[in-house]
Amino acid sequence: MVYGLIGDPIDHSMSPAIQNAAFRSTGIDAVYVPLHVRRQDLREAIQGLRALKLKGFNVTAPHKVHVLRYLDKIETSAAAIGSVNTVINENGKLSGFNTDGVGALKALGEAGASLDGKSVLIFGAGGASRAIAYALARHANSVRLVNRTNSKSKELAGRIRGKFHIEVTHAPLSSKLLRVFIEQANIIINASSMGTDGIANPPIEVDWLRPDQWVFDIVYKPTQTRLLELADSARARSITGLNMLVNQGACAFELWTGRKAPMLEMRHAVTQGLLAMEHAESS
Repeated sequence: MVYGLIGDPIDHSMSPAIQNAAFRSTGIDAVYVPLHVRRQDLREAIQGLRALKLKGFNVTAPHKVHVLRYLDKIETSAAAIGSVNTVINENGKLSGFNTDGVGALKALGEAGASLDGKSVLIFGAGGASRAIAYALARHANSVRLVNRTNSKSKELAGRIRGKFHIEVTHAPLSSKLLRVFIEQANIIINASSMGTDGIANPPIEVDWLRPDQWVFDIVYKPTQTRLLELADSARARSITGLNMLVNQGACAFELWTGRKAPMLEMRHAVTQGLLAMEHAESS
């Protein structure tokens, strides 16, 4: 059986290492392959995956929102979110799901972060941000969204406000309100690509953070992003992107196979993979 990942770019992804480790550990005769798909080729790529009878595939940036129009069925919560990261192929019928929100919730829970009555600040308004915002809005007291493109965060804020009837505000990344938003937040999440490989770090200063805050960065390369370094300097509690990566991957594995995901083997695979990647880059 063949499973895959579509996105642009994909060379940074650790999903192949995670899923192939899971297949080996459980004795499932399957392979997971990365497939580079540009935005303008998405429709044809989906037709090709259907024709090739891939059993399922993951979707990463920038396709999580656009892929919905090419699927036959979308699970209720994924449709409400407007984002899909996992697809199942059942006899040529493609069904879309989203495991990003569940993965984020599990990562927060494993770290000991409580959402009840808390104020959450989320950077980003793309596919992962949408899923995380929806998942957290079920439990949080308020959600604040910050994004480069204000129209996207405004649209997402409206969706969440209408669905959950909680306080949802938004602002552009350049807003003078950013410091206020950060200082008032209990949980800060970077759900954007900012900080990937040290590029375009979030515009945050260390004295804006407090020791009682949680800082969660879904970026996992590098594992210690600039945002997490600031959190450590402020003695805030931090959560790395590896925790969400493994949890959302485990949810996808279980959707595809109906088997319990081998979490230890998946965590080991991504840790070893990142170490090997960092060694290759430094040599």
